[in-house]
Amino acid sequence: MNAPEINQCCTTGTCFMCRFWEEKVRWAVNSDQMPGIYGQAPVPVARVNGLHYIVKPMNTTTPREYLGFGGRLWTFRFNDGREVTSNDVMFQGDVPAHFADQLPDNAVIVPQAASRTKAPFSDFEGLL
Repeated sequence: MNAPEINQCCTTGTCFMCRFWEEKVRWAVNSDQMPGIYGQAPVPVARVNGLHYIVKPMNTTTPREYLGFGGRLWTFRFNDGREVTSNDVMFQGDVPAHFADQLPDNAVIVPQAASRTKAPFSDFEGLL
């Protein structure tokens, strides 16, 4: 017995999920870039291990709590060799199985270097 198509969300391709991921396919065809809004430049799109991210430009003016992932620093190395670092990354979800062939991985996440700064206290401070 054949298994049903995995993660098929509708039969017509017109549901919200299909339209959402069709937009991501258009971005992939457009050099893996989300079109800029309000006159801004296009934004890189990264797919790593089947997960979809928007890599917005570094943001030093917005409070961290309003940035993607709380302002955590991310570096993506794209298949073409370029690296993009951002503190404002947006996660868009797992690429559905029926879109995986159209949205293959295009990057890896580069681990951040461990901090080499000295600890703020000596071994004995704060013990008394």
